[in-house]
Amino acid sequence: MQSINQLYALSKRNVILRYKHSLIGFLWGFIKPMLYLFIFIIIFSAQFSSVNHYVLYATSGILFWFYFSNIVSQGVQSIVQAAGIIKSVQVEPMLFPLAEVFTELFNLILALLIYFIIMPWFGLQFSFYMLWLIPTLILFSIFSFSTAMLLSALNVYFRDVSILWNTIQPAIFYLTPIAYTEDLIPQKFALVIKLNPIYYFIKLFRYPLYSSSSPDSYLFGICTCISLGSLIISYFLFQRLKNQFITSI
Repeated sequence: MQSINQLYALSKRNVILRYKHSLIGFLWGFIKPMLYLFIFIIIFSAQFSSVNHYVLYATSGILFWFYFSNIVSQGVQSIVQAAGIIKSVQVEPMLFPLAEVFTELFNLILALLIYFIIMPWFGLQFSFYMLWLIPTLILFSIFSFSTAMLLSALNVYFRDVSILWNTIQPAIFYLTPIAYTEDLIPQKFALVIKLNPIYYFIKLFRYPLYSSSSPDSYLFGICTCISLGSLIISYFLFQRLKNQFITSI
């Protein structure tokens, strides 16, 4: 119960601090992806005129990319930034990257509400298939948390980790078919794209949001394995590293 209360307090603190003194507050969670979408429309819409409802196609990927990106970008620094709390209060260090997941989940839900209001003009079809968003988002959240948890632990000992993440993050974005379609990927680079775990999750999200259908069972199985596998590995390594956090941060 104490951990749950601490997690709630940390998540609430993150939301308050993030939008303190902000004029438009939570709307930033939707405006940032929309700025990217606007750029994509200007640059790519002519090239992808054959793609049905391109705005819907791109947006269904952008929202979840930023969800993952924000969790990891904030999570990788979460333990180092909470050094004072960890040294003075008995709190499980894992709660700090986990709190980032709930903070971004709150932002994502608000962004999705706006998405569901706007996107019917661009071809969104409401159906029971959208219920697949729930298990898909759970799997994606587990993977995002696992990534943030591992990197946050490594960042305690090697501060280059956060710099490295910020450096490779744009590359991961462009290695994911968000603004472009899979058929544009040259065959010789197909393996590189498929080594990117985000590729599978974005593809999974597009089934209920873009195609209005249930996900491919094989793809869902892949995402399940990625999520659970990354959680087990990250948890094990985090537990091995956390004993020296207090002396290292």
